[in-house]
Amino acid sequence: MSESNPKPAPWRVLIASNHPLFGKGLRNLLQERWPEQVVILGLVSSIDGAMQSLHDHDPDVVIVDYDDQDLNREAFLSRLIKTEHQVRVVLLSLQEGEKGSEAVVYDRRNVEASRIEEWLDQGIFSAKDFPAE
Repeated sequence: MSESNPKPAPWRVLIASNHPLFGKGLRNLLQERWPEQVVILGLVSSIDGAMQSLHDHDPDVVIVDYDDQDLNREAFLSRLIKTEHQVRVVLLSLQEGEKGSEAVVYDRRNVEASRIEEWLDQGIFSAKDFPAE
């Protein structure tokens, strides 16, 4: 008898951007590349909309438009930290340069303190990560 492997549940994604081209373009890209692995829960254009969607839909991932000045990412993360939602947040920029070549991921998980010590011992954090004041 062969054992069947159940398909993993698709990632439930919320996109937060006040720029329609960013949100719709990202939605289309994700749906075309990973149609069975990603479900787009919606596009929101405000922190309040994002927080309401977190409450209503409990997404796995929230993609935030890093360049959107109307969507204050610091305020969003601050409000997110105060909730019980276990969600991964990706800050994504389309700008050229330093921020445009990488995405910043905030992964809200509880880890044992010893894991942080392991990271420090492995040199994951370096002096450049903590510049002198």
